[in-house]
Amino acid sequence: MILEKLKRMEGFTHQEQAVARYILDHVEEIQQMSTEELARVSYTSKATVVRLCKKLEVEGYQELKLKLVSEMVQNIRVNQLLSKEPITEKSTFPDIIHTLPKLYDKAITDTELCMDRNVMIRICNRIKAADRIDIYGSGISYILAQSAAFKFATLGMECAAYESVNAHYLSAGKKKKTVSFVITFTGANKNMIETARYLKETTETYVVGIVGRHNKEIRKWCHEIVEIPSRDSLLSLKVITSFTATTYVLDIFFSMLLAQTYEKHVKSSLEMVCHETLRIGVDYWNLKEPPEDGESS
Repeated sequence: MILEKLKRMEGFTHQEQAVARYILDHVEEIQQMSTEELARVSYTSKATVVRLCKKLEVEGYQELKLKLVSEMVQNIRVNQLLSKEPITEKSTFPDIIHTLPKLYDKAITDTELCMDRNVMIRICNRIKAADRIDIYGSGISYILAQSAAFKFATLGMECAAYESVNAHYLSAGKKKKTVSFVITFTGANKNMIETARYLKETTETYVVGIVGRHNKEIRKWCHEIVEIPSRDSLLSLKVITSFTATTYVLDIFFSMLLAQTYEKHVKSSLEMVCHETLRIGVDYWNLKEPPEDGESS
């Protein structure tokens, strides 16, 4: 960064330091100045300005001015983003527990507003008719995929999470009706784009992308797209928005499958409860109320 180099002044002569200080104090004004004018107002020489440009690793004074403008614009953008951050160094515990529910609520509301219900219903119908569900993610979205796979498995649906394509697995199960979710919070994760491409080009799986807004490339390799909102943020809070939105979308599909297989799930749940005492030592059917005060147990 040019501005950082100017501030550090490492290896600068006294004259070069004078030029650097003037530039830092008059970043906007020097855009209208020539090399000779900068040398004059900083009480140095044209040769000093040229030497400083070389030390800053730019081709010349014109490139120096262009890079300074670029960095100024970037700094303004950074400051604007930071000013919108809901959590700062001044946030207290009460501030945080008050702010986070609002972030969750906004993520869900924004997701619902941009949701195409016809698309969601088509996907639900595909899930209902499927033999299995595969969920692909990378990094934190893979953790989310694992969580979703566990939920679908509780309904008796064959479901697993993956970070990449397993060609042997896909080949062995090619006769099964499969719905594959491919998750990328940005929409531009190269690994997930290649995963979607492989699935669509080499298998019969129904590919659904749950993606952020930069999804032009991955759209080509998905049968359906569910776009999730993402907030401009320099901090890790943007993960909260994407994670919450994606969880909400997958929970909709999970809940729809539960509704469509409700009676079957109730039956299996009752069977599970009957055997629960063997697993955790608690008999739900013979639970006794705790004794009231004064009564012996």
